[in-house]
Amino acid sequence: MDAWGKFDGGRIHRLEHHCADVAACFEALLREPVLRARFARAAAPAVFTDVTAARLAYLAFLHDFGKVNALFQAIARPDKREKAGHTGEALLCFESPDMAERLGLVELEREWGTAVEPLLRAALAHHGRPARRRPPSGSGKAALWAPTDDYDPRTAAELLRARGHAWFPDAFADGPKLPDTAALAHLFAGIVTLADQLGSDEEFFKYESEPDPDYMAHARRTATKAIRSRNFERAGWANGAAPTSFQGLFGHPAPRPAQEAAAAAPLDATLLIIESETGSGKTEAAVLRFAALWRAGLVDGLYFAVPTRAAAKQLHGRIGKALKNLLPKDAHVQTTLAVPGYLKAGEAEGRRVGRFGTDWTDEAEEEELRARWSAESARKFLSSAAAVGTVDQVLLAGLKVKWAHFRGASLSRSLLVVDEVHASDAYMTTVLEGVLAGHAALGGHAMLMSATLGAEASAKLAAAAGGQKRREETKTRTPQAAMKTPYPALTVAGGGGEPKTQEIVTDESEKPVAMKTEPWLQNGAAGAVARAALAAAQAGARVLVIRNAVPSAQAVFEAALQEDAGETLLKVEGVATLHHGRFAVEDRRLLDDAVERTLGAGGKRAGGAVVVGTQTLEQSLDIDADLLITDICPADVLLQRIGRLHRHRRNDRPSGFTEPRCIVLVPEDDLETGLNGGLLRHGLGSSRNGNGIYENLVCIKATQRLITERGTWNIPAMNRELVERATHPEILDDLAETLGEAWKRHGREVRGRYAAVGGIGRQNALDRTQEFGEELVFIDDDEKIRTRLGDDGPRVVLTEPALGPFGRAVETFNLPRHIFKGQAPTADEIASARAELGHAEGTLLIQIGDCTLMYDRTGIRRTG
Repeated sequence: MDAWGKFDGGRIHRLEHHCADVAACFEALLREPVLRARFARAAAPAVFTDVTAARLAYLAFLHDFGKVNALFQAIARPDKREKAGHTGEALLCFESPDMAERLGLVELEREWGTAVEPLLRAALAHHGRPARRRPPSGSGKAALWAPTDDYDPRTAAELLRARGHAWFPDAFADGPKLPDTAALAHLFAGIVTLADQLGSDEEFFKYESEPDPDYMAHARRTATKAIRSRNFERAGWANGAAPTSFQGLFGHPAPRPAQEAAAAAPLDATLLIIESETGSGKTEAAVLRFAALWRAGLVDGLYFAVPTRAAAKQLHGRIGKALKNLLPKDAHVQTTLAVPGYLKAGEAEGRRVGRFGTDWTDEAEEEELRARWSAESARKFLSSAAAVGTVDQVLLAGLKVKWAHFRGASLSRSLLVVDEVHASDAYMTTVLEGVLAGHAALGGHAMLMSATLGAEASAKLAAAAGGQKRREETKTRTPQAAMKTPYPALTVAGGGGEPKTQEIVTDESEKPVAMKTEPWLQNGAAGAVARAALAAAQAGARVLVIRNAVPSAQAVFEAALQEDAGETLLKVEGVATLHHGRFAVEDRRLLDDAVERTLGAGGKRAGGAVVVGTQTLEQSLDIDADLLITDICPADVLLQRIGRLHRHRRNDRPSGFTEPRCIVLVPEDDLETGLNGGLLRHGLGSSRNGNGIYENLVCIKATQRLITERGTWNIPAMNRELVERATHPEILDDLAETLGEAWKRHGREVRGRYAAVGGIGRQNALDRTQEFGEELVFIDDDEKIRTRLGDDGPRVVLTEPALGPFGRAVETFNLPRHIFKGQAPTADEIASARAELGHAEGTLLIQIGDCTLMYDRTGIRRTG
């Protein structure tokens, strides 16, 4: 029996043929100039030569050398009882001198240098995580390499080596030793993973069981076709598109100042940070930056990351339309909506068929269908030529979780844009710093955008892009210096030298927002909030109510429902509802569409409306409210929320709402009640175990003082001052000092938790400067490492779809941990979750183990 590489119901694809398929795909990918430039940067200070590329292709060929072991080959034989895998087992080959010699590993290390072993380890990580030594049970390691009656692993090893020498002669030509850098090994791991996924695609690479000494020529021809069809051959795009005017790209006559600044930024800068008010055109600025880098051959992809699913869905169409105008038609670029649960490429939507299949519902030609490969699985999202999705997909490239190398290596070709960056989450900021550091180290380009980025966060993110690994290596500007920093501003970093910040000169008009506090942030005050919102709606206003926590939002919704039977509330399929994250995945799509219809920037408005929700409504959404009612929150977050207020110039706002007004809900008593957990229900402060939404009550106190002292906030002129006065560490320390010992103690506790959370982020982060060796270990349970440290719990898929409150079938729920009250369900209980109709119309009862949950138009909650 000869060694097989792929096996399916009696059909086999020979091992050397599969290895050739993957190596050919690797070669084809490495011919792309942008990706080759990333490899050259990762290899520095060594020179990346054609011989280097050929040797890496040969090591990619060896990615499955562990499959020669006899216990793996036994998988195809039902009569064999002992079986084994091939990645961890491959590492045991180094402990068998005879097998290492037959495979040529000893020769490679002798001739090509000490980098061979870490690069081989990287190749063995093609299943998504670094391989770990895994001695087989039963007869032990010796059985891996021992001949059986019908198979000899020694012969298979010698054949694999012989084919490799014949098919990759350039790898064995005279040349320099392989570069021994950690960055190269980590990048190599990701691209071999991509090559393995492409080379395992049976649509292109058919099973071939007969030996063929000339198979490599066929593999190379097929790989070229596969790479082109799956939209990874991008080198010629820049030559195929005619220059496009700003009007042609976006439908607007001329760029705005922030857009001009981004387009004119130096191309050698690996990081731009744009700080400007919401609605200033930062999205278009990012596309212009991409266009400049793309035309210069510095990137050949774009990933646009936003905080929420709703924002991703809304931006997807805008970005896709602009790129369609920019990129040549024969590129077949269909912007991916990179949100799990969706299957969308361009305007086309798909549905899952079986475990891996996708059925696209449009009548697209074969070329377009094949080009949607990256849109068909969450782990492939970052390999898209263009994608808009949540920031979580980016953070997964920076954590020690499965497919991190694949994601990060794929992302290296693209301009990474992260919208609505702020510093409220120490864990996410720490992980993002690591992603930026690894991305910039390869010569990758990034752009961060924010209306409210404080000096401390800006300094640390710019330092990360400049190659500084640790947060402690940067110093925050003094409060005085921070507040003198211009706004709007463009910071240029990573091109060598210190980051530089320049003013974006703008003639944009000021937006004076009348700020008012109301003491309605306590239990039982939801009725007052509802009545204020409904009164404004009855006067014709579109009202946006944003609460910090889901229960608070639900309380306002229920109160409003009793007042007017839901006539002016947000509706989905005629059913009054609200917007937050605790709805079925299927219903979230309907909710997002409903918000866009109700508060979307375009179209005439007929009558008032009230949209109640949580943080899911505050970021990256192009929605426009006449009145904003919001819980108090940190000033940087509050400015984000205000960005949805009078976002666009309109002449059809109702009387009494022609000027922007913001009502901020504060406690009837002093905020000091929150120091002991009294405001946790409203998202303020933290519990004993450190859980909370906005933990730093000193920051909240500073924000409340700014509202009291400044009855009108002039946006954007005051943005810099507002953010720094409410977030700068020195200012908050001074405020705590004046407030008394309890506040000082709270400040110390918050700093301690932030430091601890940042430490967890560094512990979980994938450090691409770490050698690819035994010490690089990913835990087996990826659920224990999350992109956000919060109240996220299990993802539950019902055993059978059920009819949800909006008349559509639902089956998928992302549930918070606290809903189970400390009794987390087992994997078996989650797998057997079921639903039945409740007594009330539009209500489902969901059973997960001993826990019963109710799901209706207000979302999901525990029944008892």
